[in-house]
Amino acid sequence: MTEIYHKWEPIADLPEDYQDLSDPSFQDIAREWVEARKKIKTVLFDEFKEKISREWAIETGQVESVYHVDDNLAKTMIEDGLSSVELPSQTNGLGHLDPMLIIENHYDIVNSIYEYVRSGWQLVPYAIRGMHAAFVQNQDYAVGIKPTGGRVRIHLLKGEYKKWPNNPHTKDGLIHQYCPPEQVASEMERLLKMHESHMEDNVPPDIEAAWLHHRFIQIHPFQDGNGRVARALASLVYIKAGFFPPVVKAAGKPEYIDALDKANNGDLKPFTRYLSGLVAKTTLRCIDFARRFPDGGPSADPATDGA
Repeated sequence: MTEIYHKWEPIADLPEDYQDLSDPSFQDIAREWVEARKKIKTVLFDEFKEKISREWAIETGQVESVYHVDDNLAKTMIEDGLSSVELPSQTNGLGHLDPMLIIENHYDIVNSIYEYVRSGWQLVPYAIRGMHAAFVQNQDYAVGIKPTGGRVRIHLLKGEYKKWPNNPHTKDGLIHQYCPPEQVASEMERLLKMHESHMEDNVPPDIEAAWLHHRFIQIHPFQDGNGRVARALASLVYIKAGFFPPVVKAAGKPEYIDALDKANNGDLKPFTRYLSGLVAKTTLRCIDFARRFPDGGPSADPATDGA
């Protein structure tokens, strides 16, 4: 029998001392952002937000090796628009794909998150299943592992919880257990009830985003696409709090995985600070960008609608 590296357990709520998870430097930047945001006019803010959304759309698939985009092409797409370049079809372990089509799907998703926040809707299982269906709408299969150890293509259920275990093997051949299929629905209900309670208790967004992302990954409710959905959920928390979404880049994947692994072992602080560090960098970029326009930007009216 293969040795278990990480044994699945029901998700845990935040620790009593959860405030210690936050990075004080992020709180300083958050206070600076509140004041800076009042001075940045709508047109300027929307221009910057648009670029971050494009970057998020490109990178969230690269992290999972769904496709690859050359750095120079990615920069052009971020600055000039997704349609400013043509991307050739690619092949991954699941067959041929159109990377531009998938990136455009991701872009629609991040924009739908902004709309979700503006509408004030409550996060419910149905919404998360719909998000998953949107992420994988152009993917028909997932990779599974046979009992004998071989790899096999599995028909991907879009917007439906997994029917079979999806416990990956580490590079050392050990098993990392996720939630068993028969307990996914109840664990997702617990996850969202805890999240709703955290929102009522005004848990800081950097802490809640990391907690929600990590606990969702512990459940791993879908056969594939869990990482993309988890990052979207973390983004939703930050956007709702008036920040930009954390852009996890393929180049930063080792640090991302390492911080997640520490969270698996009970220490959520590194992951909290990893995500907040990404948001902090983006926030400071926006502040620096806005400083080029002493009057707050070209719009005649100051922005009042937040992020």
